[in-house]
Amino acid sequence: SPPLLLPTTTDETAAKLNATVDKHIADAQRASRLKQLGQQLFALQDSLAREVAGLSEGATALHVNYDSTKEDARQLVGDFMQKRNVALAQYRDIIFAMRREVSAEEWKALNQ
Repeated sequence: SPPLLLPTTTDETAAKLNATVDKHIADAQRASRLKQLGQQLFALQDSLAREVAGLSEGATALHVNYDSTKEDARQLVGDFMQKRNVALAQYRDIIFAMRREVSAEEWKALNQ
């Protein structure tokens, strides 16, 4: 069966983020920085979705190759985990950068 894919960012998703930021953040410079960080999050999400799809394709290829070994599978998963860990660290850093740009009330409003 085909792999389940992570949702990818759409223009509508980006527009919703921008509208929410504009609604709750009056300062144009902070709003611009938040929108830019949001775009970085979307790019990271799309990249991770491609990595998950690649993992699925790699697993399928290993499954149909009778000569593949456990080591091949370990290598495939290890490579994915390494990339995933880097992506999660970037995600964390972007979220913290966004959080530094806003007050507690603004953050709450942005995340409703």
